[in-house]
Parts: sequence; C-alpha cells; structure tokens
Amino acid sequence: MNKISFLFKGLCIAVLLVSCENKIGKLEPKAPPVPPNACDSVKYNAYIKPIINANCATPGCHVPGGGGNGDFTTYAGVSAKVSNGSFKNRVIGPGSPMPASGRLPQAKLDSIQCWLDKGAPNN
Repeated sequence: MNKISFLFKGLCIAVLLVSCENKIGKLEPKAPPVPPNACDSVKYNAYIKPIINANCATPGCHVPGGGGNGDFTTYAGVSAKVSNGSFKNRVIGPGSPMPASGRLPQAKLDSIQCWLDKGAPNN
C-alpha cells in the first residue's frame, strides 16, 4: 500500500507541474475593435423599444396613469425625455437609478448609447 500511495502522490505532483503556466510577461489578448458602423444596425423599433417595453413601460412605471414620470409606451413619450436629457442621465449616467429593477446589462446600455449618439431617431 505504501508503494501505491507514493505513486499516487508522485502522479498528482506531476499533473500539477504540467498544468501550471507561467503568465509572467504574457500579454492578455485585446478585444477586437468595434467596427465603426456597429451602431448603424441599432434601430428604435428593433432594439430600443423592446428594452423600454420590458424595463420601463411596465405597470406602475412609465405607462399612462402608471405614476412614473412620463409615458414610454410611445416614441413621443420617450423622445420628450431624450430631448431634455433626463433619459440618458437616468438610464446611462453614473449611478443611474433606472430602471428600478436594476442597471441594464452593458450590451443594452451600449445599444441605447448608440441610438442616442445617432440622434435617437424613430426608425
């Protein structure tokens, strides 16, 4: 039994040594650059409206009579908040409080930022 224990320990040490990797001096791969036209595919009806419908235009929030500040069930309602800057400040800004359910995932925030950067068109 002693020989088996010794062989098992030796095998474990060998596996550990082989699996170790020296990362000193190695550079992490860089993320590929975002294509310059990546925002061109972000459209209000296809990307932004579904985000708003799922996170903002919900019962008790930004719906007619919902108690929220503004009606986000229509483009006109969203556009009014985009025009005065409150939409961007409350959704994307640092420490932004909206949506009330919690900060949106970065990919959705990026889509909203692209849409805002293009002038928030109704497309």
